[in-house]
Amino acid sequence: MRRRHLLGAGGGLLLPAATGRAAEPWPTRPLRLVVPYAPGGGADILARTVMRHVSERLEQPIVVENRGGANTIIGTQQIAQSAPDGYNFVVGTSSLAMNPFLYRRLPFEAERDLVPVALLAMVPFVLVVNPALPVRSVQDLVAHGRAAPGGLIFGSYGAGSTAHLTGLLFGRAAGVEVTHVAYPGSSPVLIDLMAGRLAFAFSTILPAVPEIGNGRLRALAVTTPERVSALPQLPTMQEAWMPGFEAAGWNSVHAPAGTPEAALRRMNAEMLASLDLPEVRRFFGEQGYVIPPAVQNTPAALAALQRSDALKWGRIIEEAAVRLD
Repeated sequence: MRRRHLLGAGGGLLLPAATGRAAEPWPTRPLRLVVPYAPGGGADILARTVMRHVSERLEQPIVVENRGGANTIIGTQQIAQSAPDGYNFVVGTSSLAMNPFLYRRLPFEAERDLVPVALLAMVPFVLVVNPALPVRSVQDLVAHGRAAPGGLIFGSYGAGSTAHLTGLLFGRAAGVEVTHVAYPGSSPVLIDLMAGRLAFAFSTILPAVPEIGNGRLRALAVTTPERVSALPQLPTMQEAWMPGFEAAGWNSVHAPAGTPEAALRRMNAEMLASLDLPEVRRFFGEQGYVIPPAVQNTPAALAALQRSDALKWGRIIEEAAVRLD
């Protein structure tokens, strides 16, 4: 079996190392990256896409291990409690900012036990409605919601998810009563939205695009400050409705606190170089993700994003009394 197809322990995929370049002081052995989700999801695909190139640049394999469960807590805990030797990394998500508010007790503290390396991508949402609804703009949806007895029902791919909290943020900003229904994934949300059982949803881009294209969903706006390449004609929420409205998930890479600075700097540099490859940028755009500019993709900027999201989502979680334990 060729090396690029070897499986590491625990089902991890051993990504290939290139040959023929001079050895660097770091790394001198394979690296480990834990993805706190099951294989095949968005975060897993993004991480494997980027780390394949990082592995080549580092001339060392990167063993990708999927350790899903408990809203990313299980996999993240493994790395938070791993040796800070420069060989252990974890894919982080916006759940790092939200979980301290969703759970009364966590087995680690993200800000204390993990250090940021770099963002992989921002994850925009698109506000979609059933085309049978008399709504063609965000303003129409707000007016419809204010007039509807009992407000509006919306769905997301899980209680406490960024899509759930974005719906609550929208209701709060619009002065509309909203009721949330949690689903086991994005597809069931869109199915019920197209069937008329929901009024709206904030969906990730990829699953919504085909239904928008065939007219089974109507898109109103995207939630990021800039338009997204997968739906270039669609305005942002700030353009269409409310200045300052912004919401997005994110995927990142973190390491245990105490990891050598040289390893963090090198990993950041190789991630940014890999993210700037044309094929990576094209693939991420097709998937509906946004790669941040390299000058803004620093550990300090990622730490600031995590803190600002904790303030924003923590307020929403506490106001709505959302708990997952």
